Amino acid sequence: MSITLFIIIIFTALAHTTWNVLLKQSDNKALFLRCFTLMGSIIFIPTLFFIEPLPSNAFIFLAASLFIHIFYNIFLIKMYKHSEISFSYPIARGSPILILLFITPLLLGDQISYLNNIGALILISGIFFLIFSEGDYKKIDFKGLGLSLMVASTIVVYTLVDATGARISDNGFSYGMYMFAMEGIIFNIAYILVFKDKKIPLKFISKEKNNILFASVLVTFAYLPILYAYTKINVPSVAALREISILFTSIYGVYFLKEKFGLVKVISAALVVIGCVIIRTATG
Repeated sequence: MSITLFIIIIFTALAHTTWNVLLKQSDNKALFLRCFTLMGSIIFIPTLFFIEPLPSNAFIFLAASLFIHIFYNIFLIKMYKHSEISFSYPIARGSPILILLFITPLLLGDQISYLNNIGALILISGIFFLIFSEGDYKKIDFKGLGLSLMVASTIVVYTLVDATGARISDNGFSYGMYMFAMEGIIFNIAYILVFKDKKIPLKFISKEKNNILFASVLVTFAYLPILYAYTKINVPSVAALREISILFTSIYGVYFLKEKFGLVKVISAALVVIGCVIIRTATG
């Protein structure tokens, strides 16, 4: 992995944290997510006329990913309605890494070294230390936990699907542009059909317009480079590095939500950084 790609992945993690924070802070999370995904479609549909079409066999994976993202988005909305971001985000983003570490060699044929495994496991341990950093193990939010695991399950599936689709396309950026062009339309149609809610009030758009535009840009930067990275290195390494966003979320909690930053969080942060360094070393 080049140092440039490594740094870009770290910045995608920061972008991912930021748009999730914007979603969490919104008064109407469903409307906010519908708006910024639809904005993505408006931005990316014109670009499809200027890029090469995807190979026909890649469209199967694109369609599967769009379908999975419907559930991902719905679970994400519900997760942030019922759980604090400092609890739910680490579980939702951290759990898939461990699963991907074991199943991608079997399903995608990725070659993963022992050093790579060690780095990922250290990073994961740091993530799960963050979950219990307050030390109150008895007051677990089981509803939030359940929703977080539902989000995590969709992340595992769409990661495998998108990695395969990007590799078949041989161009992660083109695959991603097709995805962002279609996701907002597909998700909004699905949401209307399931929840019978067609309205997107102009008052809401006017109030949230800056955050909607910012989130649509952030979500693009948070994932397009990741799809490219899937075509260059093994999936667990990309996924693990990307989830340094959990550390950024913890920092956000400390500085903006005034959460405590005790010894456990210090250890957690150190483990996340050490894990990232080992993965960077292991992937060359």
